Amino acid sequence: MSLLLTVPQWMETSFPVFERICLVLLALLAITLIILVFLQITGGSNTSNAITGNQDSYYAQNKSGSREGRITRLIYIILGLIALFSILYFIFLKIPTMM
Repeated sequence: MSLLLTVPQWMETSFPVFERICLVLLALLAITLIILVFLQITGGSNTSNAITGNQDSYYAQNKSGSREGRITRLIYIILGLIALFSILYFIFLKIPTMM
């Protein structure tokens, strides 16, 4: 019965390494995200369009190909990676204690 409760050697050596890798990647992604948010161009508010009934301009409709659109897309990708590495970190953190 005690054999089932022991943690395999490869888990003892590899999981702390994976935890550190996840933490370093999370820190790098967070710093990158902060920099990208600061690089984003902030436009004026679009609240006047609701009152005047103006439609979006050609630029507003096709801004996904612009620098601002690429930065926004990159921000969403980094947010997804942060969520993924956060989940992986907590899985690696909990698995050795579950055994």
